[in-house]
Amino acid sequence: MAETRTQTDHDEALRTRIVEAARELFLDHGYSKVSASELAGALGISKKTLYREFETKEDILRAVVLPKLKESAKRLDHVLADDSLSFPEKLQMVLSIMGTQQQRVSPVFVRDISVHAPEVWNEIQEQKKARLKKFESLLQEGSKLGYFRSDIPQEVIVRMHTAAVEALMNPHALVELPCTSQEVFRNIVTVLFEGILCDGKRKSFSRKCDLTASALSPAQ
Repeated sequence: MAETRTQTDHDEALRTRIVEAARELFLDHGYSKVSASELAGALGISKKTLYREFETKEDILRAVVLPKLKESAKRLDHVLADDSLSFPEKLQMVLSIMGTQQQRVSPVFVRDISVHAPEVWNEIQEQKKARLKKFESLLQEGSKLGYFRSDIPQEVIVRMHTAAVEALMNPHALVELPCTSQEVFRNIVTVLFEGILCDGKRKSFSRKCDLTASALSPAQ
């Protein structure tokens, strides 16, 4: 019994070493640029030992990426379910969790996964969609509590956020943008909640928009 437990502990320790080494190599060099032989060599083990623990390189990638996303989802659930937190506190904590998730993920790495590991990419996208749904539910809560302008329907706020994320937080767009995925997400949130106009320009711009809208409206 003790021998079985020792072997299990050894196997778990080896899997942990493989995942940690793979994470560093994938993030530094890209998923497609790191071969199974290179990963095994970095760990000082044989490819046979590597493939005994993980059947494919894609399975290693899953072990690197998906647990982190699931851990993030649990943290989000904990924050959203905490009734002791005010809406601003929840929003700040949720944005921090979502931003931290993107910290070390470069646009090149994201694109690399989407091209060379499409099945894993689809699993990642499903996790992200679920996470965005949670964020959208928080936005809806904020609308109901009166934190957002009452003249803008909450459905519009939620759809604006979703549309911006879908348009900008994808591999093709991220490669073309001069910032990281974390910075892109933060900019989306900033524009959505604070706008892009300087404080002194908001009133005059709003007045001009109202005049333009009136001129473009169909005659009554």
